[in-house]
Amino acid sequence: MAFDSYSVGQTESTNKPTVDFDALNKYVVETSGLQQRETLTGYIAGIVDLGTQELEDAEQVFLGDAAAEAKLIEEKPDTYFKDGFDDKGKPARLKCWPQKPQQCVTLAIDFPEIMLNKGQFFGDDKGEEKPLRLWLGGQFYLKDAGMVVGRPIPLRVSNIAEKGAAKAVWSLAPNHTLYKMALGAKLIKPGEVFLPKNIDGLLGVSLQFEAQVFFKESKGKQYFTEYVKYVSGLGRGQSAKELATTPFMIQVNQKNSPEALKELRNHVVNTIKRAENYAGSLIEKELGEARPARQEESEKADDTPAANPVPKSPSKPVKAAPKAPVDDDFSSDCPF
Repeated sequence: MAFDSYSVGQTESTNKPTVDFDALNKYVVETSGLQQRETLTGYIAGIVDLGTQELEDAEQVFLGDAAAEAKLIEEKPDTYFKDGFDDKGKPARLKCWPQKPQQCVTLAIDFPEIMLNKGQFFGDDKGEEKPLRLWLGGQFYLKDAGMVVGRPIPLRVSNIAEKGAAKAVWSLAPNHTLYKMALGAKLIKPGEVFLPKNIDGLLGVSLQFEAQVFFKESKGKQYFTEYVKYVSGLGRGQSAKELATTPFMIQVNQKNSPEALKELRNHVVNTIKRAENYAGSLIEKELGEARPARQEESEKADDTPAANPVPKSPSKPVKAAPKAPVDDDFSSDCPF
């Protein structure tokens, strides 16, 4: 099935086990052995439609002078400029402009080389080993929503036809994370079209990711923290990983597996609830049925403001404050 590109009820919960999150987090960090960032092979275990989300303002390195800035602002009043950094972390002047809300997704990445038995911390004496699962986009704390996906992946298409071509060719841009993944998975060749409706082809695909699971210190406290970023396709001689879980896809307006819904992390669910098209959607009803009460998470990070914050952009000299942060899984020159 192609990807569909286009308040939860509360009940009493009883007999919940008391979870020692400190012990659980220590177990995950020690068992994962990823205190330092490493490049590992993982597979795409899930693709989750986050609905239509607000996007932060676009930023692009600008090399013009003050006169050029003034001219652009006169031509497009929504444009503004600020001091910031380029994709290499060097100080730069940035041209910025607002973006329209866009359908976004996040991806779950499983690493079968690292098997964890988290069930033992939730009252399951036997427990079931499952691979370490990390979610693209990081987490960000919002006072009115809790932890949310810090950097949702927007599914905006661009014209990738050669300059001057008579006919437009619409596709995810070549510097889009999912386009790069499709190249790494050899689903397409450079320059070919890869549309949002085709992203289901990435399910179960093994790729290379940079990953880290560690404790981050903030104001004298240690916080469980995760990091994952796409790196590349498999190298010569590398083999795809055997799937240790069943890949799943969650969509706002399509019927979803109740079991898959139950596996969603709280920060993902909180983000879905913030979507412009969440109210009245099929997933609103499904989440109310599959997750009638707030599920206990296996990491404190989902509800802890300082655990894994995504830094906000500097204050803008002109226009409104920035919206959600940009994904460091994207290239900085990404046009959306």
